[in-house]
Amino acid sequence: MLFVSILTSDRSHDPELWATIWQGEPPPSLELIGAYNLGNDKRVFIWNGESLADTQFMDRFNEVGVIETSPAFDRTNGWRAAFGKDIDAFRGQVQRPGRSPADVESAVDLRTRGMNAVNRHAARAAARQWTRDQEGA
Repeated sequence: MLFVSILTSDRSHDPELWATIWQGEPPPSLELIGAYNLGNDKRVFIWNGESLADTQFMDRFNEVGVIETSPAFDRTNGWRAAFGKDIDAFRGQVQRPGRSPADVESAVDLRTRGMNAVNRHAARAAARQWTRDQEGA
């Protein structure tokens, strides 16, 4: 399963961080996909894990800071469709087993309303109207 962890730690404690992480072996099922230092005291880790041992290994970061970990669900293609204003690509992303045609059309309708609005304020108003329409359906 894919996880994203955000570590907040005082950079003055980096020697302890490095010593802690370099000590011992990570479980073979833990796969680090990416690690990013942000412009503050935060670091982001994207990783795959399959076992409790993977989570416990990442928990080591709590010894030198605070780590918050959440499962992550890849929605990159949907976001790419949004950034590219490609409603057909979005429709293809939401058409999956178990999703009704009505649910697909509803999701497309919301995005289309936002895309066709004259500005961001009108887009949010259209989203609120869409919500009211869904509640009335």
